[in-house]
Amino acid sequence: MVLTGASGDFGTALLRGLILREEVDHVVALARSPLRVQDPKIEQRTIDITTDDLDEAFAGADAVIHCAFMVEEPRDKESARVVNVDGSRRVLWAADSAGARVCVMTSSINAYGPRGGPEVIDETAPIGASQENYYFHHKALVEEDVRRWRRGSDGRMAMAVLRPTYVVGPDMSNSGLETMRSRVVLHPSPGRSYFQFLHQDDLVDAYLRVVLAGVDGEFNLGPEGALTVSELCRLNHSVCIPVPLRAARRLADVGFRLRLLPYSSHWVTCGEPVTTSRRLRDATGWQPRYDCTEAARLMLAG
Repeated sequence: MVLTGASGDFGTALLRGLILREEVDHVVALARSPLRVQDPKIEQRTIDITTDDLDEAFAGADAVIHCAFMVEEPRDKESARVVNVDGSRRVLWAADSAGARVCVMTSSINAYGPRGGPEVIDETAPIGASQENYYFHHKALVEEDVRRWRRGSDGRMAMAVLRPTYVVGPDMSNSGLETMRSRVVLHPSPGRSYFQFLHQDDLVDAYLRVVLAGVDGEFNLGPEGALTVSELCRLNHSVCIPVPLRAARRLADVGFRLRLLPYSSHWVTCGEPVTTSRRLRDATGWQPRYDCTEAARLMLAG
């Protein structure tokens, strides 16, 4: 098995799960940084997926899980596109050339674009996000690449696209989580800004089920239930201050430009899409151990 982005948050969580499975005897962990998990099953290779030759690392791979992406916002958005879009395209073609049985591409629920309110969507909803939200846009572009590849594929390799909701857990660390744990939270429409918090153990279980079963298709990946930002603040006993979306975006851009904030307006939205994972449950039998509120409580406690 080949795992890209093995030193990142998702990759670290997956490595912890993979080494515990008897079905997995060897993991080629591709990363540019040192791994946080060490085990005899793991073989690390230092590779840049955007420039290095991938054929040798992927040779003989039964399965490929792609988790190498740039989330924390860079000043140069083009550098993120090269990793998130071009790098993903190279991984897809390398997996196909290697004759892999299954490839799992990590997308995001935000590939649907910014959405506010409690409406629940499934995989029939169209993907698409503008360049105003660089990361969401990149995920939509990756999915379009996968769809083009699929139209020309002979069907030999199963191709699964997973769209996780907001992932939390002991291995997850990012500026968004720090903001949500703050004692004072400024947010646009906090009473209608929804998030689904998925615990990393449930994320790992879903990936392993997809890989072992060789499942093909596009799947939303989230827990039961959803929380508004207002509800999250009440759980955390923090102060929630509503801010108009336009003003919040302007404040974020100023803070990012002055290096006072680690994110710009690209990340300021009225919550994330709320989804059902019925298709994934039907295909793999996956059932999350933690619902949204339980995962959020663990995140806040951490």
